[in-house]
Amino acid sequence: MEVGAATAKVLKDSPWRVALMASSSWSHAFLTPKNHWLYPDVESDRARFEELKDGDYAAWSRISTPQIEDAGQQEMLNWMCLAGAMSELGRKPEIIDYYETYIFNSTKCLAVFPP
Repeated sequence: MEVGAATAKVLKDSPWRVALMASSSWSHAFLTPKNHWLYPDVESDRARFEELKDGDYAAWSRISTPQIEDAGQQEMLNWMCLAGAMSELGRKPEIIDYYETYIFNSTKCLAVFPP
């Protein structure tokens, strides 16, 4: 989150138009031993989704590395940098779609943060 906030501060003062993107899935079955590597941590993904939908970036800043690893959400660190930037800029997400699955490898979220 701090990296994202620092990035936003620099880019906000830049003369260029910039797009920040987070590209990754959320929890992954193959990274979630507590589910025997069979399915993602859907419950944790739901919690992260509700926090994102509400623009509760502070909740994301309180998530520890062990919690991320336990949920198999290592790739969500990309989203956390984006959330830090959006928090710094005061932007709220517009959720395009959220795909949750027990069958496929990982949960997906599509969101934009309009200016």
